[in-house]
Amino acid sequence: MKWMKLIAAMTLIMGLVVFLGCGDDDPAGLGDTADPELWEGDWLSADANVAPILVTLFNLDSVRVSFNENMTVSLMQHDTITGNWTTAMLGTYTVTESATGDIHEIFTDYDDIDQEGIIRVVEGTSDVLTLEVVQTGIGAEVPTVAGGFGSTAIGDINIQTYVRED
Repeated sequence: MKWMKLIAAMTLIMGLVVFLGCGDDDPAGLGDTADPELWEGDWLSADANVAPILVTLFNLDSVRVSFNENMTVSLMQHDTITGNWTTAMLGTYTVTESATGDIHEIFTDYDDIDQEGIIRVVEGTSDVLTLEVVQTGIGAEVPTVAGGFGSTAIGDINIQTYVRED
């Protein structure tokens, strides 16, 4: 009789362990997945969409950026002097979503520099990402969600516009 009670108790405990081990998470990737963030993906800024400061100071005519789901970012640039694409920076990023609008804070941590600023994505036939960031630690005025794009002392010469490639 003791063995029967022990077997019944063990069966009950094992059933609870199996039941409690089944949560809402799905590490095998078999269930629903979260929607990707709007900014995740591959983006191209070319010609008139390149920020005037990048055209003037760095001779760029195109910039590609990839914001990945794993919070990594890569940036490639094409300059008019060599005609080559080069991988300019690799790093990580964080977006702090605004509770009140479609402009959000962004922080990028590249190998050599950090940048801070604002980001917005407008969905459409071709999704458009607008980005205004400045290097931190050099005294540059950081654009803010409240101020919006072009609200710093340098105006709109540092606003970059990208079109989704993927």
